[in-house]
Amino acid sequence: MEKYFTVNAVVLKYSDFSESSRILTLLSAEYGILRVSAKAVKRKGSLNLPAAQLYAFCKYELCRGKNDIHTLVSGEPVETFYALAEDIDRFTVAGDLTSLVLRTATADQPAPDLLRLYLNTLFVLSYGDKPPELVKTVFTLRLFRELGFLPDAEGVRAMYLPESGSETQAALTHILECDLKKLYGFRISNDLAKRLAGVADRIRQEES
Repeated sequence: MEKYFTVNAVVLKYSDFSESSRILTLLSAEYGILRVSAKAVKRKGSLNLPAAQLYAFCKYELCRGKNDIHTLVSGEPVETFYALAEDIDRFTVAGDLTSLVLRTATADQPAPDLLRLYLNTLFVLSYGDKPPELVKTVFTLRLFRELGFLPDAEGVRAMYLPESGSETQAALTHILECDLKKLYGFRISNDLAKRLAGVADRIRQEES
């Protein structure tokens, strides 16, 4: 196994462990969750500080470490999602969704679809016009479908919204089964959005 390796990953969280260093928790396609020691990253003039910020998606060069904690060699930002910090509602939703990812993702388990879902969602929260609560609903439903905790659209409708009709069925089919690139490319009524939000809340509670 090579000592150094490169991976594209996004920062899910970080914690300071000295005046100048951080431990990063990354989500990558190839390895799932990675823990990384970013030494001296907060020192003035550090070139790696942008790669040690929350939600930064970067190309990382890492040195394999012991006890499953690797060492940051360099980080080249691809997308920083700084726009999230400018809207408290969107930033809060991003935090809620990140908590779900941290709860469900694992180390040493490839997660390409989870990474795509998460990055697409951060992009929509940062630059899209979808209401944050609707984004939260869609992400939740698709995440638990990807994890295998939910049946297909008809099964979800029968379990949680048995009295609903074709509009609900169409929305659930899109959310649970469409290509991830098209996930947020739809519109629904406010009433249906509220009902789906209630379903997402129930699912989060059931799986907590």
